[in-house]
Amino acid sequence: MMIERVKLDDLEQLMKIEKKVFKEDAFSRDTIKKLIIQNTLFLKIQDNSLSNKIIGFIIAIKDDENRINIINFVIQKKFQKQGYGALLLSEALEKIKKVKDVKRIILNVKTSNGSAINLYKKFKFRIIGKIEKYYHQNESAYLMELKI
Repeated sequence: MMIERVKLDDLEQLMKIEKKVFKEDAFSRDTIKKLIIQNTLFLKIQDNSLSNKIIGFIIAIKDDENRINIINFVIQKKFQKQGYGALLLSEALEKIKKVKDVKRIILNVKTSNGSAINLYKKFKFRIIGKIEKYYHQNESAYLMELKI
């Protein structure tokens, strides 16, 4: 297993994963491309034994002076519940904690996504709010926060 920064060469694989997992809530190709170019914290996890196939990724942006926002985090369905998400999240949090002046990390997660919510809670994120009709099809989101 290998975790490293995403490169423009990864765009096609990233878009396939993004569309498959998030469907109508998926980021556009232009958005993903801009996030790669802007040197955002954009990490991928890939399996060396699967000819470097990307199995998941995480995107975090500094959207406020003291805050990082995890705007996207995905592990392909067939690789979920095998520890890859925890591995990638752990690596991302280590990098985020080194960013000067950052005091908290936030993210949004579907209220129906129990697996993701439990993973975030293991890393000490806590639910601090609920946003009604945040996603397409009027699904709500929890706003979660980790103070660092």
